[in-house]
Amino acid sequence: MKRFCLLIRIVALCLAVSCAQAAPAAVPPTATPATAAAVPTPTQIPGRDDLYQLHDVPEHLAYIRWGWIHGQDSEGKRFDELEELVFEFTIHNDVQPIGGGYGYYLMLGHSRISGVPFYFGVQTDVKYPDVALSYGKGLIFSRWDTRDLANTLYAQEDGWTESSDHEGDFIGVRRSYAWGPGDYRVRLAPDESAPQDPDGAWFGVWITDLSNAETTWIGSLKFPLQDGRAVIQTPVYTTMEFYAVIPGSQFRPIDMPTWRVSLRRPVGDGVTAHWGRTGYSALEGKITNADIRYDVTKDIVHIQAGGATERRTEPGDVEFW
Repeated sequence: MKRFCLLIRIVALCLAVSCAQAAPAAVPPTATPATAAAVPTPTQIPGRDDLYQLHDVPEHLAYIRWGWIHGQDSEGKRFDELEELVFEFTIHNDVQPIGGGYGYYLMLGHSRISGVPFYFGVQTDVKYPDVALSYGKGLIFSRWDTRDLANTLYAQEDGWTESSDHEGDFIGVRRSYAWGPGDYRVRLAPDESAPQDPDGAWFGVWITDLSNAETTWIGSLKFPLQDGRAVIQTPVYTTMEFYAVIPGSQFRPIDMPTWRVSLRRPVGDGVTAHWGRTGYSALEGKITNADIRYDVTKDIVHIQAGGATERRTEPGDVEFW
């Protein structure tokens, strides 16, 4: 009996070994490595290689010259010599300060008073002179042919002056102003509150937020007299400029924020401009992401620049009447 039991145990052991050889132990499945997410390859807009190349700035991306006819009214006053100039415009989208010494300048008006060049308008990042600081959004008003700050008046609380020769001898007044999307009016006119000097005339710049009719004085500059008077000469130049504080700077057009504004025809002494002449890339002639067009139905000029903006409108003369 014992021999029989031993035989049974030997047979059972042999069967176990045989089964183990026939069915090897299961091997845990090998983990399949997760496929890494594909990194998108930056692509360029076909046919727009210039957007991705560095170009010299500043540049006047799109512009219009506003003109008044040569003539005079019943009292003998010339239409093309102005004492007051008014712009109404709409900012359609916000553009924050860009940094790095770069910014947008909506130069509303550039012309001459008594033969002296001037300009004024809205900037995304107004520089404080002689220091590495910018004060963010604001307005500026500058004139040339002097460095004497005695010819400036400015808001003491949040305004300042500049005297420099980096664009030729000039002086300017600047003031912080948190503009954004909305409708505005900017006025250049004689400053009747300024000292009345026998050797010159003071002109000031004011901005009005048309949503609440609140008007802010930007500052005033003194201009010499010419034949005993001081008048704004026409034509008047308006441009959307992309500027750089550091000379010799370069920028990729695709990296310029898209900005869109619309302007009504400027009004000089109560008379709207009679004609306009549009153009592009006035300084270097190489940046193409801007478009300016006149909407004859609404009597408004639209300017857009930056980003992937396409130039859809050919430059040329615009007759407003």
